[in-house]
Amino acid sequence: MSTADATGGLTEEEENILWERSVETWKIQKEERNKSNQELIDRGEKPIDYDNDWKDLPIFMQELPEEPSSNHYLAAFQSLSNECTPEERAETFKSLGNDYFKEGKSRYNDALYYYNKALSVKCNDMKKNSIYLSNRAAVNMELGNYGLVIKDCTISIEFNPLNMKAYNRMARAQLQLGKYQDSIKTCDNGLSNEPENKDLLTIKENANKKLQDIQRREQEKIDKENTLKQQQLQLATKLYEKNQYKLGHQIFDMSQYTYQSDRKITIDQNNEIHFPVVFLYPEFGKSDFIMDFQEDHTFGDHLQMMFPPENPEFAPWDTKKEYTMDRIEVYFETNWTKPILADIKIKEIEKKWIRVKHTTDIAKVISHPTYIIPEIPLFYIVSRGNLFYKKFLENKL
Repeated sequence: MSTADATGGLTEEEENILWERSVETWKIQKEERNKSNQELIDRGEKPIDYDNDWKDLPIFMQELPEEPSSNHYLAAFQSLSNECTPEERAETFKSLGNDYFKEGKSRYNDALYYYNKALSVKCNDMKKNSIYLSNRAAVNMELGNYGLVIKDCTISIEFNPLNMKAYNRMARAQLQLGKYQDSIKTCDNGLSNEPENKDLLTIKENANKKLQDIQRREQEKIDKENTLKQQQLQLATKLYEKNQYKLGHQIFDMSQYTYQSDRKITIDQNNEIHFPVVFLYPEFGKSDFIMDFQEDHTFGDHLQMMFPPENPEFAPWDTKKEYTMDRIEVYFETNWTKPILADIKIKEIEKKWIRVKHTTDIAKVISHPTYIIPEIPLFYIVSRGNLFYKKFLENKL
């Protein structure tokens, strides 16, 4: 059965919103009625009895699970007659739930059944109802239903602000869900009643540690990003000063083409620049990664080692054997990203493909007025003459 089916067509998220709104409305109504009654008392009039309005809360209208699989408590259950008071019936249900809970995980559903039965009595002793809710929360805590734990404990505390077990279970559930600030707040609320409560102090300490770990990791991430930005800015400045190379922002994630390498453009002690370069073969969705393409290297220097005729082996994806040195063409797209250095002025022209000759060195290409390095140099390789080639040049891909 889907979550929506089990809740009368509502999703779990919609059910949570409905629950939260009803509880909030009840709290507001309670405050308004208390204020109204106080005004009546101040005038010497009899206050209105609103003691039973809590019985309409959705926490008391949950469907009960199926009856327990074992009936060894059946005699005790049947002994509850209509002559018993609601409080007595609810207490007996609670005791049965406690007994099942002590028997372990295999009896948790039975324990839930009887805690639900205790709540369904809707007795007028709010401290007892608070206990039934926190007991049901204990079962759901063991089952990992942390959202239900928080729901039950929220009302449990409303019914009895001194129920320390409810604070404990709610704070632990919030901790499990990563709601560390909420967990700390719950602990503080409980500690205001019992400042030396060891369990709450421990939970609060753990929540603070988790929160500090998150804040530390976030700060480390910010510091790392700032360091990388500073390094990029310094590199962009050096490249432009050396040969008007324009370092730009990344246009897409290159890690899939660089085999997860973090290799960047470097400048050696002789002031020579070493470029990692990506060749893309768009016809096949393939790529090659050249780790060190030096400034005076031509494109032919690298391509002739990769393709026939000098390399006798065709690329495994080139089943038609069309990628040979006499047919291969190299292209880049003009202005395909923005320069990192804000003061660099670029000519705004319509994007287009520019062909690179095999005999051209990379320094000449990268210093071209319309070439902006997209973090690392990127070039497209196609084979002249076929249908893909024509569509590529027409930008119809």
